[in-house]
Amino acid sequence: MKKYCSFLIIIIVMLMSSESTALAQTSIFDRWKARRTEKKISGSKRKVPKEKKIKEPRSVTKAKKEQAKREADRKNDYKKIVEQNKKRHFDIQSEEVKERMRQNEKEIKAREKEKRKAVRNAGKKARKKFKKN
Repeated sequence: MKKYCSFLIIIIVMLMSSESTALAQTSIFDRWKARRTEKKISGSKRKVPKEKKIKEPRSVTKAKKEQAKREADRKNDYKKIVEQNKKRHFDIQSEEVKERMRQNEKEIKAREKEKRKAVRNAGKKARKKFKKN
């Protein structure tokens, strides 16, 4: 009797496991079938054709990188030269003019700060008006 019960339990377990694997396998195929039907219904073709990417030769990409590097160096050199000229121009001036120039710079910075503040405040009003819920 014990042998018979254990044999039945083993058979039941094997049947249940085979059923679950069979269900899992069919569900995978069913998913693909469902996707295929969805594509047929909605239309799987793209309306805009995909652009083909054409890879440039290495020599071209290398030349572009070098050119960009040269341009960046030129910009940095230009900034340095402008700073040097500004400093030289400042050093040439008399003490009264230097003081006036310093005062002008302070006033310009204050005006720019006020402008930024005004723009920020105007933006706050607009943000409140068009605030998303």
